[in-house]
Amino acid sequence: MPHHTDTSFDDAARRDTRRRRLTATVYALAGLAAVAAVALVIVRTFPSPAGVTPASTPPADSASGAATRAAGESVAVSKAATPAAASHAATPDPTASHAVGSAPAPASPVLPLGMAYTLPDSRQMVVATGPRLGATHGTLRVYELAGGAWVQLLSVPCRFGTNGLIDGTKRVEGDRATPTGIWWPGGFVWGWHGSAPGGTSMPYRQTTQSVWWSDVRDSTYNTWVVSAQPVSGEHLVDAKVQYEFAWSTGYNAPPNTVVKGRGSGIFLHVFDPPDFHNGLSAGCVAIARDDIIRVFRVLDPALKPSFAIGTDASGTPTSISAY
Repeated sequence: MPHHTDTSFDDAARRDTRRRRLTATVYALAGLAAVAAVALVIVRTFPSPAGVTPASTPPADSASGAATRAAGESVAVSKAATPAAASHAATPDPTASHAVGSAPAPASPVLPLGMAYTLPDSRQMVVATGPRLGATHGTLRVYELAGGAWVQLLSVPCRFGTNGLIDGTKRVEGDRATPTGIWWPGGFVWGWHGSAPGGTSMPYRQTTQSVWWSDVRDSTYNTWVVSAQPVSGEHLVDAKVQYEFAWSTGYNAPPNTVVKGRGSGIFLHVFDPPDFHNGLSAGCVAIARDDIIRVFRVLDPALKPSFAIGTDASGTPTSISAY
């Protein structure tokens, strides 16, 4: 009788092997699911560490990510490029936060004569100083901001009013004193010649019989007025020596604060004749004829010149270092 294999026994063995393998697979999948569940709990429980981009954030090189960075950089650049509107220099805040990787703001140029500030965006200054209040003689200098530093362009002797320098906040009309302070000067120079000296960049106006500098306490106060009728103030063309060439310092005149009665017509002009109040003025700043021509030639309206008057004596409200 031929040999016969027991197939029923073999079938049972194979089914048992498959059952054990299936059970092992189920246990393995259950273990992986448990590990994944624990990992999810950890991720949801603890926040992402700083600097790690969440999975939901678009990649850095995506269009939306690039747009966001560009917008942020634009804001940072615009803030850094905007000049300070206030005339006083801002004190750095050591507690202020800075963007990572941003360069520190450049230091402000040191102002001449220890001055505290200049007017907004002014890159040229005319500065007249005397030793102390009451001084009738001093020095006029012109400075320009160039290459990140204030450079002196010229320095000449000057004279003040017959009663010398006075605190600009205390001056009154007719006191023949020269006020201290800092202002926007007139936007034009003037004189009785038909044209300005060669090399002058400032706009020039010619005085005629119809030109007056008003001290009338209305809207014309302390301004250039053209009128066929006499106007209270100064008839500019009459002062042939002093007003051959002149320029308003801006004291108590538009666009600066105007207080009617505090004084008008405070100019930079040519020295008075020696026999007229010993060469002193009625409150103006006076310099030699050749020197005022030099001033005209260096003034640049594009640099927004400012005009300051003060004392050399430090530690006082009228010191040039206080302006």
